[in-house]
Amino acid sequence: MRIFKYVSLFSGIGGFEQALNKLGGTCVMASEIDKFANKAYEVLYGEPTIGDVTKIDENDVPDHDLLVGGFPCQAFSVAGKRLGFEDTRGTLFFEMARIAKAKQPKVILAENVKGLISHDKGKTLNTIIQTLCDIGYTVDFNVLNSKYFGVPQNRERIFIIAIRDDLITPEPWHIEGTNVVAKGKRRISQIDGIKTFNFDWPPQTEVTTRLRDILEDNVDEKYYLSEEKTAKLVAQLESHQEIDSDGLQMLGKIEGINGHEQRKKVYSVSGVSPTPSGLGIGGNTEPKIAEPQMPRHVDLKGHDAIKRVYSMEGVEPTLTTMGGGHREPKIAEEVRPVLTPDRENKRQNGRRFKDDGEESFTLTAQDRHGVATGIPPHYRIRKLTPLECFRLQGFPDEAHQALVDAGISNSQLYKMAGNAVTVNVIDAIGRRLLRYVTY
Repeated sequence: MRIFKYVSLFSGIGGFEQALNKLGGTCVMASEIDKFANKAYEVLYGEPTIGDVTKIDENDVPDHDLLVGGFPCQAFSVAGKRLGFEDTRGTLFFEMARIAKAKQPKVILAENVKGLISHDKGKTLNTIIQTLCDIGYTVDFNVLNSKYFGVPQNRERIFIIAIRDDLITPEPWHIEGTNVVAKGKRRISQIDGIKTFNFDWPPQTEVTTRLRDILEDNVDEKYYLSEEKTAKLVAQLESHQEIDSDGLQMLGKIEGINGHEQRKKVYSVSGVSPTPSGLGIGGNTEPKIAEPQMPRHVDLKGHDAIKRVYSMEGVEPTLTTMGGGHREPKIAEEVRPVLTPDRENKRQNGRRFKDDGEESFTLTAQDRHGVATGIPPHYRIRKLTPLECFRLQGFPDEAHQALVDAGISNSQLYKMAGNAVTVNVIDAIGRRLLRYVTY
């Protein structure tokens, strides 16, 4: 096994550690300020972090090959004409930069939200890249989505890789397309003194894991919404408030119509109304939506509920047989991601329900996402469990169980999962970094 040493900043519960340790890495120092995350870190890795990174003297940091961290996104005060190291003072990225400047690790790997690329009109990322170049590094960055790395979560994050100048030959970025990464690279390429290279980024071509693959088999009733709350959420799907810029109805589908064309139709539980919706175009009014048709047999719960075969008009009289030599029903149970099911009024824009088979919404520290399971138009809706959230971030079940056994509450487990970096993504990047950091 190839060996390397790394320092982990803003460590949380160690998403970087989960991947890098298996690749031959040894963490020689970790820093985390949150007391609950610190407790979890010690449970998982056997040693506490050193605490607040702002209290660390950079000269006391052990020598290391790789510096990693997902620093919080903060606006910089760029007062002068020149961007660079001095302009980052007072931010948490500066703490990462000052350690790198003093210790000169071979590689820096930083993670942040996708919005960093355009944050503060691009000044934030401009300053970060210029700073890394100033302190002796050549840089590349890209946005990777966790859904392409074996976890069914739609999670886009920017990853910045800086290689020490003596280990890499600079070359212009290969820039194609007009996405946010291409626009950011074109902008930054115009800054004087920028040193760039083209990292061998892992491919993002195929989604291999579905949300149903990571769900627990048996979930406590406390995670399920009441019948009343479930009915309200389902009713929202037939309200004009649910037809927004990303609006798609859960009930009723159109074969072969996608994207904007699909959004021009009004759905009912039995199919598609012939009337296109106005959607604010040409002065037309909002469409009239069919009256909500509530599920029949609402007294059925859990597995008893999904043992019935449903048509779009109601409930067929025949119970399906789960075994006994009889055929399975032709209508499959759906698994749909649900945005913040515990909130009647969602805080985020976009669809409340995704389509069957789509990836989970992005986990955050503030929101609790969920899942709707059932056979249309009858669903049960529940919150994802903490274990399922840990799975969506690529953590092994054993890690979650260790934290449960240590007495960490569900609310903290949700927060820890939302703040974590996806282990599978770090593994994919780390394998491509080994050539630079191992000895």
